[in-house]
Amino acid sequence: MRGKVAVITGGTSGIGLATASALARQGARVTVLCRRTGSEGARKLAALKVQGEVHLVECDLGRLASVRAAARQVADRCGAVHLLVNNAGVFLRERAESADGLEMTFQVNYLSHFLLSNLLLDRLKAARDARVVNLVAPVDSIRLDFDDLMSTRSYSFLAASARSKLALVLAARRLSGALSGSGAQVLCYYPGLVRSGLFDGTSRVLKTLIDVVGATPAQAAANLLAILADAPPAEGPAFFERTRARPLKGMATDAEAAARLWDMSARLAGLTRADVTGAPAS
Repeated sequence: MRGKVAVITGGTSGIGLATASALARQGARVTVLCRRTGSEGARKLAALKVQGEVHLVECDLGRLASVRAAARQVADRCGAVHLLVNNAGVFLRERAESADGLEMTFQVNYLSHFLLSNLLLDRLKAARDARVVNLVAPVDSIRLDFDDLMSTRSYSFLAASARSKLALVLAARRLSGALSGSGAQVLCYYPGLVRSGLFDGTSRVLKTLIDVVGATPAQAAANLLAILADAPPAEGPAFFERTRARPLKGMATDAEAAARLWDMSARLAGLTRADVTGAPAS
């Protein structure tokens, strides 16, 4: 990664912070998209003594306009993006809506990353060997309700999170097609249970379980970097659980569902042909 450009969302805590730090130590030019550039995690990144560089860009994934502004900053600074890690996520015990009027878990975990990936599509293609990594979870038994993507009928924070991760997996199929011919690859990475602040607002039982059996963010980041170093090129997206590639099942393999979600996501995010070149038609 020496001299290459890496862009990471949620890079001021947990797996994102560990990954950003490791990449910078390898000599990468790391851009971290974070909600607050003055946070403790941001200060840690800024203070790193590394061979590479770290640049912080404010980006509130709960605001699509903020995602667009951050993508413009990245595109203006970088002729190519070699690695995009869509890492940031939330667990919200209660249903909440974003500034755009969308269900917050769906927008932060999925839709804003969908928009960011598409807005940086040309920069990813320019790298010729780019990698896009979506942080996901097991989704074999999960299904999307296309008539209720915003969870207005009922809401469970576990179900909302799982559906947002399935959306990331489905979108990976279409994003892979948009990057076809550029040498780029889209990876879906499930790190297993990880001890991070992401679960602080969840139930005490779940938090205790994760604290006991979960990996550290540094271990999860190391596994991700090992995948990036060792994974052979593949046609279409690849799914990794920790460091092991495995096939997907269920709705995650449904090409029709992937196409439908892509089209709905483009409308929700306001993505147009003027925003991106080479994306599947919406």
